[in-house]
Amino acid sequence: MSTKKEKKSWQENEAPLGRWIGTAILALILGAILGGLMATIMNFIPLFDDGMILAPFKGLFFAMIPFACFFVASVLSIRWLCRTSLRSFFFGRDRKPDIKRALVAGLLMLAGILLSEAPNYRHFSLDNNSVSIIAVNFIFCLLFVWIQTTTEEIFFRGFFLRAPYRNEVPALPRGLLFAFISSLFFMAAHLSNPEVTTLSFGADMILGAASYFVVAFAMYISNLLIGGMEAGLVFHWVNNFYCFFLVRQKVSAVETPTIFVNNADAALGTTTFIQGVVMYLPPLIYLICVYRKRRAKTD
Repeated sequence: MSTKKEKKSWQENEAPLGRWIGTAILALILGAILGGLMATIMNFIPLFDDGMILAPFKGLFFAMIPFACFFVASVLSIRWLCRTSLRSFFFGRDRKPDIKRALVAGLLMLAGILLSEAPNYRHFSLDNNSVSIIAVNFIFCLLFVWIQTTTEEIFFRGFFLRAPYRNEVPALPRGLLFAFISSLFFMAAHLSNPEVTTLSFGADMILGAASYFVVAFAMYISNLLIGGMEAGLVFHWVNNFYCFFLVRQKVSAVETPTIFVNNADAALGTTTFIQGVVMYLPPLIYLICVYRKRRAKTD
């Protein structure tokens, strides 16, 4: 009886902390191996050469394919080592995901992005792409952007929720420590982005780096407020779809044929930091109201 009970417990997302840490490390190793192999293979595919049919989308594919490898590696690791389904990993066991409120929060975040971009509108210009290329980029972004954003959510929010807290998503005070730690990791992983290294200088560079901490912290807190990872998944997708399809910086980590390009280069780090605060205010206010209403029902 005890063996069956232990096996059942292992299959219900109650793996110990050490196994979750091992899962994250294994996923990183497998993803790096698979991603490196695929990136090497893609360098020999002539379709991405200048003048070829997929040349405008080279940046998107070369960014998304390694992420797809990390996604597969993380899913296999989570299932193999922790016997946990993706549904339980993202939304918790015995909990119905609140997709409706997550989508509402995502729309509010999009409104926040458009509001935060207002000072930059004068720097926008068309990216000189044909309608057909923009249409194809739209399809590719729909197909692939979720892979990249979901993979980052697994590593930067998922493991930092599941490893210390197992099934439950903790109330705000308990979750703040790992919100801070995971946001530091997220910021560190993005320090090489051109928005920080190329388009920002001095103190502005520090604020540019800190902007990644702000958005990561906001996504983690949003997950705590809604009770699962659906808010972070939606927010991350909305933000990256906006950057990969609608508006890109003139120098970007992922070059895609967007509709507009933002040519601003003065105090970009400061601007990005302010944008990170402004764009998350509407959804956070909404989710705080949702959280308080849910707590009032349970008290």
